[in-house]
This record gives sequence, structure tokens and C-alpha cells, in this order.
Amino acid sequence: MSLVKTNAPLPDQPRRKYSWESETTLVEERNRLSRRIWRFIRFWWFKVVILLIILTALLNPDVMMAIASVLAVIFQFAFAAAFIMIQFIALFYFLGRARMYTIWPGAEGISFDDYRGQPELLEQARQIVKLLRGVKAFEQAGGEPLNGLLLEGPPGTGKTWLAQAISTEAGVPFFYVDASGMSSMFFGIAPLKVMNLYRRARRAAKEYGAAIIFIDEIDAIGARPGVATKENGAMEPPISPRFVERMMMGGMGGGGNMGLLSTLLTEMSGFSQEYGAGARRRAWWYKRIRRRNPPKPQKRVLTIGATNRIQALDPALLRPGRFDKKIRVDAPDLEGRRDIIAYYLSKISHDETIDPLVLASETPFYTPADLKYLLNEALRYALFDDRTYMTTRDIRMAQPEHEMGLRSPIKNLAREDKYRLCAHETGHAIAIRLYLPHHRISRITVVRQGGALGHVMHYPALEEYDYMNTYDNMMNALRGAVAGKAGEMEFCGIHEQTLGVGGDFAYIRSVLWQMANAGMFGPLGANMGTDMSNMAPTFDMRQAMEETFRMVLDEVRLALRTHKEMGEALIQQLMVKNELLADEVEAFFDQYGFFTPKVQIGPPGDDVVTVNPETDQTQ
Repeated sequence: MSLVKTNAPLPDQPRRKYSWESETTLVEERNRLSRRIWRFIRFWWFKVVILLIILTALLNPDVMMAIASVLAVIFQFAFAAAFIMIQFIALFYFLGRARMYTIWPGAEGISFDDYRGQPELLEQARQIVKLLRGVKAFEQAGGEPLNGLLLEGPPGTGKTWLAQAISTEAGVPFFYVDASGMSSMFFGIAPLKVMNLYRRARRAAKEYGAAIIFIDEIDAIGARPGVATKENGAMEPPISPRFVERMMMGGMGGGGNMGLLSTLLTEMSGFSQEYGAGARRRAWWYKRIRRRNPPKPQKRVLTIGATNRIQALDPALLRPGRFDKKIRVDAPDLEGRRDIIAYYLSKISHDETIDPLVLASETPFYTPADLKYLLNEALRYALFDDRTYMTTRDIRMAQPEHEMGLRSPIKNLAREDKYRLCAHETGHAIAIRLYLPHHRISRITVVRQGGALGHVMHYPALEEYDYMNTYDNMMNALRGAVAGKAGEMEFCGIHEQTLGVGGDFAYIRSVLWQMANAGMFGPLGANMGTDMSNMAPTFDMRQAMEETFRMVLDEVRLALRTHKEMGEALIQQLMVKNELLADEVEAFFDQYGFFTPKVQIGPPGDDVVTVNPETDQTQ
């Protein structure tokens, strides 16, 4: 069968007519002459009446007097009403002012030179500043500057610091608002605070070219019950009707914040700039007076939010057009910590032998706020030691107090108990040198700190990441953890074990669980989940854990037995000194051929940055 293409027009098909097509439409009804006359009368009758009254008053003095007396009464009522309204306006004006701090351009502030430890983050901030100041090539190509930037990450990582640096470098006004400062007990006040905040920011942006609003802890106002997803995957329970009923009574109890989030969403999207009353007046001016289309409104107000609970935020707040860009601000890595420590040391009196790289290796997971506090506490130690400069020893004395609690030695401890405690910590220290040779020991102590009667602090010389741990890494971590129990058994006797292994065993169970969950014991586990509190291990899992624990314990006991002379010598040193710091620990193990690795940046074998042994000394 073949198809023939033709250009002949198709015959017209008769159009179907519906029964309702002959009826008069509303538009036709409105355009009838009678309707148009009625609209004309309705529009002009009031103006005509007023005009007649004015003409009559001008021609008749009696009518003028009557109108004057009526106007006097009306004026009195109007004055009373205006007085009451002014009081309400003043009340709402003061209640509607958010607790806000403003930094104007030209004031001394934080610059990008003061933000350390996150070079990739700093590069993103520089790009944001350039676009905020206005790049013609970018905007002529159809691009728009950021409308919102969300900084999320753990507390103390420098989110507020970064936002202030962006404002200083951009040279624009910076409005700092604590999210809780927008809350109110009265209905309508919280949305009013948001509108006033953005009104001030837009007014400043017109004068300076742009403005920045920084809302700290935005999850306090940006979470919506029943919508935001929590970290554990559960949903927040919706507000019950009974709670709403209580909330409505009196306008207190948190009900004043209703509408706050919706107002924030509207202001961030810039809807009022395009379709609000101001936008209508602007459009009238351009179209009627200047005879051209109004230009597109410039969105030069950057909203920066900071939170450590991004899962609690309303999804509508996170969509593009509101918070366009999301940046996670994590704790800095080894190189970042070294940079931050060097920056703070440049502002504090210190001994020149302090090496920032060594301190960076001994402060994993520390945030910039933690590092600043640690150095400040170290300076306090120096001051009360009658010195105006700090040393490495001051820092190492301040660190466990920051991490664990107050240093409080146990008085009148029996010699036998102290020996068992020294044997426990000695077992840990020797196992670290045997099974974790890439770790540096910064402290061995039998002085009570917080809830621990003694501890061994050790850190990897090259930064490690949990998810990169292999089977051998986990087994070596187990050997280091069981060494406390093994030390008590080998140096004190099997029947001289203490209850001080409780913390070690909690860590041992955690490591064994992770190994089983990752399938390191064969087909066991792998999809058991990660919530240890809600899931009991299976019989096969318990058996594999127990066998692994016993095997590791036997290995470590044999190793301690082999190095018993070294262990007895370390116990005796702890019995006398109570505490050994990094240089003393390194000197002790050097005698037996177990050398402490030097801190390095970069994988072994590459061009790495290492510590000069002469500078790695505790003063």
C-alpha cells in the first residue's frame, strides 16, 4: 500500500454548535448601554453631591454655619481617633523592631585575611562577594546575584565569622539578627519584625549598592512542625488542636510567631518588590510619566542563614530562589588547624619552640572556636605560673581540662591501687607503640581528670578518616583498647583485675559492632543498621564478637609478656612522676627501639611537610 502526498485543501468540516453558545455572556451584558450609564452614575454621584453642598454653602451663610458646626464635631472625633491610632502605631513600631546589630561600611571588621583554615570555602566567599558587588558581564548574560546563602555545620566552625568577612570585603551594610530576636508573644508582631528588617536592608542597598542580612540559628524560626525532617529520619509531630486552642487564648504562649516563616519566605522571594504597592507606584511612574517599561527590580539583599540543624528547616526555605546556595562549614583538617593555630599564635605571646603542626596533629576535630579557647586557657596557665608567655607544656596541660574536666588528683590512694592503675595505662601505651606505630603519644597520666582516673592520649601523625579504616586498622584499634585489661592481668595477676575497664569495653563493643555491620566477619551483618540501642546482636554475631575479643586479648597479653621489662620500667616511672608528657614518652620508648613518628602533611612517600625534631620539644 502506498501513500500519496497532496497539497489539495481538505473540505471544510461543519463546526459543532453548543446549546449554550447563543446565551448572552457576562462581558456582553456588562457592555450594554444601560449598564454603562449605571456605572457612570455610580462613579460620579458622590462627587456631584459634594460639589452641590459646596456651592450651596457658598451661596447661603446659614448652610455654611451648619456645615462648620458639623465639621467641628467631626474634627473632634477625628482628633480622638488619631490620638488612639498614634499610640497603637508607636506601640507596634517599638514592638516591631527586631534585636539587630548593624555594621556599616568603613567600620573596622573581619576580612578574608582573618578567616583561616578553609581555603576552598574562602574561594567560594570571594566569588559571592564579586557577584554581590555587581558584575556587568554576568548580569548582562542573564545571571543574577545570590538571593540566599545557607551556612550549615557544627557549632564553632566559623559560620558567623565567615558571614561578617563577606560583608566587610563587599563593603556593604551588614545586619546581624539572632533568630530568637524575631519572636514575639503578640500576634502579628513577628511578621512585622521581618518586614521591617527587609525594608531597612533594601533602603540601605539602594544607598550602598547591596546589603547583607545575617540570621543566626535560623532553625529557631525556619522549622515548621510536621514538615521538617529530623536527623534520625523521624518527622516532628504536628501541632495538636488542643495546643492551638491554648495558644490562641490571650495571644501568648508562642502563638505570636504564627506567620513569621511565611513572611520570611515572601520577603526572601522578593514578591513584594515585583507586585507590592511600591512596585505599582514605580510602574505607574515609568509608564505614565517616563513613557517606558520599568526596569527589572534589583535584588541586592543577600540573606545569609546559619544553622547546625539543616534537617529541621522547612523545605520551602531551602529551595532555589530563597537559599540558593548551601555551604557546609566543617571542622578544619590538619593543614587548616595548623593555619588557624599559627594565626592565633601571632596574636599571643608564646615560646618560639611551639610548633603549630604538632599542635594541629594533637587537636583532631577541633573547631576554630575550640582552638582559640585552648590557647587562651594555655595563656592562663602561663600567667599563674608567673610568666607572660605560654609554652607547649601549658597547652598540653590545658587540653585535657578542656576535653575531660577539672584536674583533681586522688589523695591517699593505696600503693597497690596506684600500681594497678599504672599497669592499666602502661598496657595501653605499649600496645599503641606496638600496634599503632603511626600514632604519637602526647600524654600518659594516672592523675584524675574529670571522670577518668588515668588516660593515654595519642593521635595519628598523618590525618585519618573513619570511613577509610580497614580490617587491620580496626583490629589494631581493638588491640590498643584491650591492652588496659591485658596490662592488669600480666603485671598484677589474673585475679587483680579492676572495674576500670568499663570505658574500654564500651569502645570495644562499638568497634566490634562496626566491623560486623560492615561485613568484616563474613556474611554476618552488613545490613543490620547502625542503631545499637534498638537492635540486639544475633547469636552468630555475638559468637564472632566474642571469638575476636578473646583472640585479640591473647595476642596483647603475649606481647606484653614479651616486653615485660619495658612495661615494668614504665610502671615505675608513672609511680614516681604520675604523668609523662610527649618528650618524656618519646625518650622512654626510644631506649627500646620504638621510635615516635613525626607529624606530616600528605601521604608517606610524597613530598610531605614534616616537623623538625628540634622544635618538637615540651618546654
